[in-house]
Amino acid sequence: MEQLLKEIKLLSEREPKTLEQMALKLTEEVGETSQAVLSYLKASGSDYKQLGIDDVKEECIDVVLVALAIYYKLSEDEEEFQKLASKKLNKWESKISYKR
Repeated sequence: MEQLLKEIKLLSEREPKTLEQMALKLTEEVGETSQAVLSYLKASGSDYKQLGIDDVKEECIDVVLVALAIYYKLSEDEEEFQKLASKKLNKWESKISYKR
């Protein structure tokens, strides 16, 4: 995983898109993920695309890659990344635990 993050960081440094363009790209990828989910679930008006679970997974990875590229455009501080990710994971866990 560490090598993968290094590779993402290197590619994000070479990415010519501005921060604004990358944010728009992220929303595009989220939309494609939504379309894939709707098609996979055979939602009304969406099943004609005939997308499957593998398509959903691929679109999720696109979202993760663009989001990480945006982060690395803003900061290369791995310690900060770990701290923020842990903070968000703890928040997520507390909300899941709270609902039980």
